[in-house]
Amino acid sequence: MRKRNCTCGAEADVRRGTRRTADGHDEIVYRVNCPVCGQLGPAIPAAGKDEATAIAEAVEAWNEMIARSRPLED
Repeated sequence: MRKRNCTCGAEADVRRGTRRTADGHDEIVYRVNCPVCGQLGPAIPAAGKDEATAIAEAVEAWNEMIARSRPLED
């Protein structure tokens, strides 16, 4: 799956990070991040998934987010 460029035109990166859940535990998440403007894609929890699946879901969520902001592009 091809990752779309950010709305600023830069090539974004997939990043692995952690976030604190409501019950106080840390969870691993993947999200796409633009290194130029700092725009973040939706956080995709890695729980119950292998790394490749979580990354693919993060890229898909990013592509959908960018498509909503630029609907006329391929």
